[in-house]
Amino acid sequence: MIYSPLQPHHLFSEDYSEKIKCTETIIPELSDVLICMWESFSVDFTGSVADIIVADGCIDLVVNVLDKSIFYSGMSKTNFNFISTFPEHYFGFRLKPGAFLALTGTQATIAMDRPTPLEEIDPYFDKDSFFEMEISQMKQFLINYLAQLAKNVRKSDYIQLFEHLYTKKFSTTEQLYNYMELSPRQVQRQFKKHYGLTPQMIISVIKFQHCLKVLLEQPAHRDHLVDNYYDQSHFINEFKKNIGLTPVEFIKLSKSRKASLLSSTNPT
Repeated sequence: MIYSPLQPHHLFSEDYSEKIKCTETIIPELSDVLICMWESFSVDFTGSVADIIVADGCIDLVVNVLDKSIFYSGMSKTNFNFISTFPEHYFGFRLKPGAFLALTGTQATIAMDRPTPLEEIDPYFDKDSFFEMEISQMKQFLINYLAQLAKNVRKSDYIQLFEHLYTKKFSTTEQLYNYMELSPRQVQRQFKKHYGLTPQMIISVIKFQHCLKVLLEQPAHRDHLVDNYYDQSHFINEFKKNIGLTPVEFIKLSKSRKASLLSSTNPT
C-alpha cells in the first residue's frame, strides 16, 4: 500500500472547487522519493480563502511564482487558520516522509513548521536565474534538480519504514518500539532526524490519513476504523483534533460538497 496523503481543501471552501485550480502529477522517475508534483492557482478570482491544512508527515519543496520565493516546508500539526490571498500561483513537490534528509543531508526538524528557503539548504542554488525561467522550465528544472539529488541517495530505510508503518497502522508507540527493536529514546531521536516528528505524531498522522481515505471513499466501512484506537470516544476525539470535525460531521460535509458539485456541473 503506497502512502498518498489527502488534503481535502474542497470540503472547507467552495472557492477551491469553483475558483481555484488544483492538480497533482506523478513523476515516475522520482517515485522513490516523491509522492507528487502539485500546482494551485486562482482562476479569475481575487480575495481571501480560509482553509484547513492537515498534517501529513511530508515536507514539500514549494515555489511561490508570484512572490518569487522557493522553500521547503512541512507541518507537525493541523493549521486550522490557513489563509490564502488571491491571485496566487504555487507549485511544489511533495516529498515522501524521510526523503528530505535523504536528499539534502539536513535533519527534517529544520523544515518543519517554518518555511526554509532553498538557498539556506543549498547555498549554490541560483534563485535569480531560476525565476527568470518560464513556469514549465521551472518545473522541469526542479524535476532534474531532485533527480540529481536522488542519484546520490542510498536506499533510505526510513522512507521505506514509513510505508511499512502506514500498512501496519500501529495503535501505540510501544508496538512501534517493539517492531523496530530499538529503545524509545533511539526511536525518538531517529524519527525527529528523519521525519521532524515524534513517534506519537507519526502514528497519529498515519491513523488519521487512513481515516480520511476510508471516510471519503468508503464511508460505510467507518466502523472498522475504531479498531485502531482505544475505543470509539478516543477515535472521535483524535479525528476531531486533526480536522475540527467528528467523523459523522466529516461524512455529512463530504456528501454535501459532492452534491453541490454535481448540481453545479449538471444544472437542470
